[in-house]
Amino acid sequence: MRYSRDRIRNISRNIIKNLEINQLVDFLVSRDILLSEIESVIDDYFKINSQAYEAALEEIKKKKKLMAGSIEWDITFNQIYEQELNKRLLK
Repeated sequence: MRYSRDRIRNISRNIIKNLEINQLVDFLVSRDILLSEIESVIDDYFKINSQAYEAALEEIKKKKKLMAGSIEWDITFNQIYEQELNKRLLK
């Protein structure tokens, strides 16, 4: 899934606003810097998610016995996808 730049910026602003309202943190940097960092983290997450999805597709294509659309295919794909996502997120 991919969000537009505007959508990511809106999500980032909402995160900052909720942190301010709930007084969960004290900001030591400017709001613009914080907004930029949050946007970067969200964008990086979507890139990692996309890479994991593509890697899972490549891996499952190697398994000749699985038929696309079957329950076994879905289960195997989800397992591989979760493994790939965890590998990339823990780096």
